[in-house]
Amino acid sequence: MRWSSRSAALLAALCALAPAARAQRLDSLVVRLANMSAVSGLEDAMADSLLAALPGAAPDRAGNVVWTRGSGAPVRVALCPMDELGYVVGSITPDGYLTLRRVGTTPVGPLLDQALEGQRVTVFGRRGPVPGVVGVRSIHLTRGRPAGSDEPFPLDDAFVDVGASSAADAAQLGIELLAPVTRAKAAHRYGLDLVAAPDASARAACAALLDAALASGPGGGEGTAVVAFSRRRHFRWDGAAFLLSDRAPAGTQVVVLGDAGPTDSLDLGAAPARADSLFTPDGWRATVTWSLPTRYAGSSVETVSLRDVATLSRRLRRFLEGTR
Repeated sequence: MRWSSRSAALLAALCALAPAARAQRLDSLVVRLANMSAVSGLEDAMADSLLAALPGAAPDRAGNVVWTRGSGAPVRVALCPMDELGYVVGSITPDGYLTLRRVGTTPVGPLLDQALEGQRVTVFGRRGPVPGVVGVRSIHLTRGRPAGSDEPFPLDDAFVDVGASSAADAAQLGIELLAPVTRAKAAHRYGLDLVAAPDASARAACAALLDAALASGPGGGEGTAVVAFSRRRHFRWDGAAFLLSDRAPAGTQVVVLGDAGPTDSLDLGAAPARADSLFTPDGWRATVTWSLPTRYAGSSVETVSLRDVATLSRRLRRFLEGTR
């Protein structure tokens, strides 16, 4: 699941632009990140690209990508989860189809899996990405179901066709058990400033944070600014919990870039109490979440506005510099 050195170089080039040009081309950075995949627990490719794009960033012991500027108090942390809900290959049938298993511990409803039906997917095999499709319901995949049933499409019915006619053919493509599988990513520009892609809100928020860190430069406000792209959000936020335990002393100001939601305006307020609030072993919890307005959240055409992304980037920059 490695991205080519060319992809990493292109991402780094986008981020190395002069401030004015970077502001004008933030949309290119959003598209670049929206085209990447990072199944929870399998984020190496995304992490490598972010490390290449953000000079001075380094992985911590949990594999988070962390960039720090300044020293001393106050400490300000802005954190964006880089991972996404996804799947791995659960089995390979004798006739070359793949079955799937969901990754992570985040509770999800049946509609997430239903979004796979009839969709393009990418399987990340040992020889590189392999395109495939998830078949639509047919008689041989819906045995025992009454005709016209309106039950959600279950994960057990998600048979992935990669063009193989046998398990041996699938092996020749480099596909193994537990290979990551995601919906195919191809960011789609439409309207005046809209971008649609699976997980577009999360990717665009990370692009805004990356842009804010680069725009902040070596100077900045008083104290310490920490930018983090965390792993394993869908395994009880354990990457973020490690980072906050390690980097967030009492009194730290923390912004967590939150999930997509059907909102009409930038939500830059206090996060409500919820089950997945960020707890460290000492009971620390993040109290502020910022999120982007999002259309069609959770679907293959999740949509954000580039104008909103630019606004979020500016506000993140002010937060990092201690001027908000």
